[in-house]
Amino acid sequence: MEYFLKNISVGEIVAVIDLREEVKKKIRSGELTYGEIDDAVIERDLLTIITSLIKRGFLEYNMGVFNLAGWIRDYLKKKYKSLDPGVSKSLEKIVND
Repeated sequence: MEYFLKNISVGEIVAVIDLREEVKKKIRSGELTYGEIDDAVIERDLLTIITSLIKRGFLEYNMGVFNLAGWIRDYLKKKYKSLDPGVSKSLEKIVND
């Protein structure tokens, strides 16, 4: 979710590649344990998670682009006066502030 909080709107292909590489980096560093380091398996799992985020109303999908849900964009604009695309945002900090 923090990936989408940072990027606000990102193409499907770019998002999957970015997230896949982040997962592989965390596996190599020992920060994450994962059954297989296979691109297809990681991408399948990522798309399952992304689909869940869409169904739960946290993300929107339109014409090959994932967008942070409108209500979250509105909340960030109200709380921080800007979306600040490209700037990392901690989900924990947003929820607890």
